[in-house]
Amino acid sequence: MKFDTCPTSEGLGHILAHSIHAGVKKVKKGRILNRHDIEAFLNSGIQEIMVARLEEGDIGEDEAASFLGQKLVAIEPSLFVSSPFTGRVNIYSSWTGLILFDSDRITEFNLVDEAITLATLPSLAKVEKNQLVGTIKIIPYGVARSKVIEAAGLLEGIAGFRRVQLHQADLIITTLTGQKDKLSEKGIEVTRTRLKGLGITLKQVDIVSHETGELSAALKKASSSLILVMTSTATSDANDTGPRALRLAGGKIVRVGIPVDPGNLLFYGELGSQKVIGLPGCARSPALNGADWVLERTVCGIDISPADFASMGAGGLLKEIPIRRQPRDRRTSPLKPNVQAILIGDSKNQAFHSQLSKILASQVDGISITGKLAKKIMVKIDNGESIRMVNLEGRSDKSNLVSLGMASLPRKTDAVIFVNLLNEEISSDQLNRLISAFSPEDGREICKFGGENLSPGPPILFGRRFFENLRALDAGLRPNDLLNENRGFLVELDLG
Repeated sequence: MKFDTCPTSEGLGHILAHSIHAGVKKVKKGRILNRHDIEAFLNSGIQEIMVARLEEGDIGEDEAASFLGQKLVAIEPSLFVSSPFTGRVNIYSSWTGLILFDSDRITEFNLVDEAITLATLPSLAKVEKNQLVGTIKIIPYGVARSKVIEAAGLLEGIAGFRRVQLHQADLIITTLTGQKDKLSEKGIEVTRTRLKGLGITLKQVDIVSHETGELSAALKKASSSLILVMTSTATSDANDTGPRALRLAGGKIVRVGIPVDPGNLLFYGELGSQKVIGLPGCARSPALNGADWVLERTVCGIDISPADFASMGAGGLLKEIPIRRQPRDRRTSPLKPNVQAILIGDSKNQAFHSQLSKILASQVDGISITGKLAKKIMVKIDNGESIRMVNLEGRSDKSNLVSLGMASLPRKTDAVIFVNLLNEEISSDQLNRLISAFSPEDGREICKFGGENLSPGPPILFGRRFFENLRALDAGLRPNDLLNENRGFLVELDLG
């Protein structure tokens, strides 16, 4: 790739290296320049521009990023990838569980060419469905195809995923009296929340005296595949109450104490096919501790060897330190934005079912159907739970379909895409590209397709910042009526 200045008149088809204001028009960096851009520059007196030019054997940043992202998720189907935007694709988890990465392979991948980069979460990080786990970013505007192919060859085995396999647990709490107290109540609620984050149900809670015989009897009675034990005093020895009770019940102790702080005073064992985790006292707090690491690996079906326990020491200092004063967020990276679609049109339009199938095949999380469609069309489709019919009863004469659609959105919605049935060119890829471009952190909160001869009609995406404005639109007004006064938040994508 060549990166240099050239006369403006010779810039047609090249990639603009830096954003330029040409009168009232701003042409953003990374854009492939067309004749209208060149004319705007020349009319503004701009005689020279800096551009990037792909050479023979090069491919563009988006094509390269998309190729690598699609290759990765084809190898590891528990992941999915966003559409490319400015040479970046985001990689998300499809399930709740543990993400696995081979750090040596990642190093090899990143050594292929400094233009090609992969950044990920740490291996064995607990992730939720739709959580960001990695990004592939092409640094310049183009890269040699041969290097992209070489990097793609290193993706085999670079990532893996372990889904949660145990779906219910029993909790045994010991107290000095054998009765529930404030400390045990707190332990129950925190444990229930901790398990819920993994999609696990707390089936049974048993409170017994802190005595070997009673605890052993409770262990024998527990029926879930995972048993959690929260003792009134910390376990500090293999012959302490918790470990001794497990052996008396016929189980075996695998480990007492781990090199993670907080969370040192944990014991781990087995009772037949059941896994037993003796929780440290710090597990009564929701803050991250060693019990989280052991719990997450256990419920995802990972056998923890003595070497695995020993390796937890590297990175195992989890105590808050002065430079990090706030409690750690258990989630280590953001979720994919929750994006809903509002479909507006007439039930007589023959494109309805085709349009609907394209939206459902995209990364849109749900659909609200308004207008006559919602009144007349019955939709039978496998994942129809994501489709909401907006009731127009009593409001069909002058009701604003936009405000009705907005009222139907789930509370967790981050952005909304308006789709009009009259736009027959809509595709799943176009919707995914709008979602990829959306980034409130970068000021990209309105996303649409642009062009000299393209109307500002749907599909168009608005972030949460504009939800109140959209709900307040008078009947007859359209979402794109908000554009002119909010162009500072707008990003326009090329249709090509």
